Amino acid sequence: MARRTTRPQNPDNPATEWLSTHTLQDVRELAQELSDQGEDVKELVSAVNELEHLLEETKIESGEAAGGR
Repeated sequence: MARRTTRPQNPDNPATEWLSTHTLQDVRELAQELSDQGEDVKELVSAVNELEHLLEETKIESGEAAGGR
């Protein structure tokens, strides 16, 4: 029997594939590496911060953050 995977073998979008297997911390570390190389990462860091804030709000609204740990 063939093995089933939920991961596409040939993703249409490599960025989507990368984001599905990495965390916000990975993106922050990538931003730091780019910044160290002289790249302007203000917009990237701002977007990550905004996404993190939205995720935290979603957890609070759904009750996941209340006593779940």
